[in-house]
Amino acid sequence: MKPRPFPPAFPHGELREVLPGIFFVTGTVAMPGPLPVRFSRNMVVIREGDRLILVNTVRLDEAGLARLDALGRVTDVVRIAGFHGMDDPFYADRYRARVWAVAGQRYTAGFDTKAPETYFEPTDWMDADRPPPIAGARLHVMASTPPEAILVLDRDGGVLVAGDSLQNWATADEYFSLLGRWMMRMMGFIKPSNVGPGWLRQAKPPVAQLKAVLDLPFDTVLPAHGTPVIGGARAAWRPAIERASG
Repeated sequence: MKPRPFPPAFPHGELREVLPGIFFVTGTVAMPGPLPVRFSRNMVVIREGDRLILVNTVRLDEAGLARLDALGRVTDVVRIAGFHGMDDPFYADRYRARVWAVAGQRYTAGFDTKAPETYFEPTDWMDADRPPPIAGARLHVMASTPPEAILVLDRDGGVLVAGDSLQNWATADEYFSLLGRWMMRMMGFIKPSNVGPGWLRQAKPPVAQLKAVLDLPFDTVLPAHGTPVIGGARAAWRPAIERASG
């Protein structure tokens, strides 16, 4: 394992409570390369007692970290998206948190999951039989390349926390660069209740496993990209999932 510098804290919004004990914050990711391609990404924080579990990590600035610390103690980091995780090492180092990743995922340089260098190893592996330490939680794992999971929470009518699979970018928000807005719109990302087009093309999830998302018990989706859909989420995503798995 080679030490790597932590990515900096990019612009982000405020941590806000979207459901009892569940917090949501929108930040920025900058694509590697010479062109200014930036777009938004989200982190979900689940509070259980004084414990905080971070899903789809986004590094916060000092003010954001102070707000996070006021909510509780970060004990665990959960990586469900195969192409995410750049900020997991920062939180593991700062809080000595346990890091949970889906079995078969690798932390690799940039966005190249076939790169030979693995720069970070999680402390724990998850699968359908080994969910993260969250009350009433399980995983819907899809054998894509790399593996992708959706976190299923048995609360508030059913809550899904998604990575790249379920997205809800109805519009390009303030964290997009101009080039990022153009590129993502041209590539089909800027749509409400969408199945991630880049993830579909590159990760190639098994059709049956994608379609099985509609069999999960949920009414809310908290996506890694786009805004939360609280209430009516199954009906909202049904057309996109059926098209993608058709």
